[in-house]
Amino acid sequence: MVISNNLINQLKQLVMENDERLAPAIVFPDDLYDYNFGRKIGKAPRLFWEQYKNFVEHMDGINIDGCRIYGIENHFNYENDLFTFNGFLTKIACEAPDTMIAEDFYCIEIGGSSLDTYTYDIRSNKWESRDQQQYQNLFISCDTLAEFLQAVLDDIRQHE
Repeated sequence: MVISNNLINQLKQLVMENDERLAPAIVFPDDLYDYNFGRKIGKAPRLFWEQYKNFVEHMDGINIDGCRIYGIENHFNYENDLFTFNGFLTKIACEAPDTMIAEDFYCIEIGGSSLDTYTYDIRSNKWESRDQQQYQNLFISCDTLAEFLQAVLDDIRQHE
């Protein structure tokens, strides 16, 4: 469940190789354990936050060649945090729920790429990469955030 220093170092190296900006490590605010995502998620499972805490305390989000994992704070003068994007989904769920598919109500969006949406599904406790066009089509499904980050890293390297 712990994200290894080796994986963090590989991610940081890839960020720098792609001339992207490196988000700083942050102190995780404990009040996030009680954060309510709305929809049918409500408060995310503690397992989600424990793994996310481990990530953001090393680096608060990544952007590598268009593949993004959201941090919990905004960096670099634009809104690129976990709460902004999930807030949009919650607003749509309240105002136009018929436009959403079932997974939207149970998945925390944690990032994405030009083709995929990265999510945490609270029903299965899986970290997943979903096709943006056919959302039920999973490309990656992992038990831990560390495994998911490694899979995303491998995918980025494969396309270099």
